Amino acid sequence: GFFPYCWDKSASWAESTFGWTETDNEIKVTLIFLLVTTIVGIITGLPFEIYSTFQIERKHGFNKQTAGLFITDKIKSLVLTIVIGGPFVALLLKIIKWGGEHFYLYVWAFTFVFSVFMMTIVPVVIMPMFNKYEPLKDGPLKTQIYALADQLKYPLTKLFVMDGSKRSSHSNAFMFGFGKNKRIVLFDTLLEQVHDDEILAILGHELGHWKLGHTLSNFAITQLYTGAAFYCFSLCYTSHDLYRAFGFDGEERPVPTIIALMLFFMTLWAPVDKVLSFLLTIFSRINEFGADRFSHGLGMSKKLQSGLVKISLENLGAMCPDSLYSTYHYSHPPLVERLNAMIELDKKEK
Repeated sequence: GFFPYCWDKSASWAESTFGWTETDNEIKVTLIFLLVTTIVGIITGLPFEIYSTFQIERKHGFNKQTAGLFITDKIKSLVLTIVIGGPFVALLLKIIKWGGEHFYLYVWAFTFVFSVFMMTIVPVVIMPMFNKYEPLKDGPLKTQIYALADQLKYPLTKLFVMDGSKRSSHSNAFMFGFGKNKRIVLFDTLLEQVHDDEILAILGHELGHWKLGHTLSNFAITQLYTGAAFYCFSLCYTSHDLYRAFGFDGEERPVPTIIALMLFFMTLWAPVDKVLSFLLTIFSRINEFGADRFSHGLGMSKKLQSGLVKISLENLGAMCPDSLYSTYHYSHPPLVERLNAMIELDKKEK
């Protein structure tokens, strides 16, 4: 199989080049193995990504990315994967080996700390490596956004515009930050596609997620999911039958921990993940309707509807996709369903 072949080659190269054996230096050999599989994955996926970006996206008028920017993004992503992913994997494997029978508890705590760390550095350190963030210029929109934040007691400290247009004409807005240091980012494409009052209504929806506790609940669910996954992994960590089925059949040769993890998540956990992902999708759709109702409560229903229609048209979104397909795959309800729900709320208000 592919994994046994890559592991054998990585172990052989590590021993011949650095004198690292897979028994005494498993974590170091693992990092070489992951580098090899990552590079292979990039190379094999590159043709499809190039076609998607420079053919499909360009055909529909979305792609603004140059070949140079595309290559630069790939290099930056690979470097960040090595710099951040390498130490993360090394610590994860160290904890699994050190933690004994209940290692999943220590892994759970570690992944929680790492999640908070990444949520902190990604917006302020990593994302600026790929895009430029500039303060929103003074004007009515900026004043209205800060007024909305004050009304909802959202501790907004900074308001940025991101140059998303250098890669795509798709538009978006998002929020980030901890405690009393919250920030909002608007894509420059969003400012071009909708009016200021529609942007305000869209932000009313996004702030609704925060006010209704959706952001915190999603984070908590993610942590519970991670804990459950590693607990289940601990139950089959020593299952030789699983590893033997995928080519790791040497009794005298322990299966590398990273291989055990990868096989577990790709086989035993995969059907569980499908079910849990579907439940999370349903939960996300319920939250979207809830945020729409929140925006309606702010008196922004009409502007939110018109703003969502414009964005959907600009992004060539599927207005009315197959109901079964969208229920399983779409974390956001189709636009027609959202519009109908808001129209019903408007009727009840009258």
